[in-house]
Amino acid sequence: MNIIKSAWNYYCPKCRKGKIFTEPLVFSDPLAMPEECSVCGQKTNPEPGFYYGSMFLSYIMSGFLLLGSALLLVFFFDWSANQAMVFVLFLAALIYLKILRLSRSIWIHAVVKYDPESTKK
Repeated sequence: MNIIKSAWNYYCPKCRKGKIFTEPLVFSDPLAMPEECSVCGQKTNPEPGFYYGSMFLSYIMSGFLLLGSALLLVFFFDWSANQAMVFVLFLAALIYLKILRLSRSIWIHAVVKYDPESTKK
């Protein structure tokens, strides 16, 4: 499994087999993570404040996606600014949890090295 598929599906960055988020998704705590990977033992929260940088990733991803879609609708499809804003708000509500979790997944994948030989100790 490649790194993009692993990050998109929230697999552990070290073994790419275990999940890094608690499933099923609970809307009251969408970022619930087990302490460590069930397969290789990789900590999902390596240090306090580790996911601070993922906040910036989330902001960048949602900004490009939402602003890009609004500009596309206004300039290429001749929607009014109000119509585009309603669409952007609807789209933001739909993708909020995916962007939130994906940014965390990308962040830990950028830091933790893949080790196909990893097993739980």
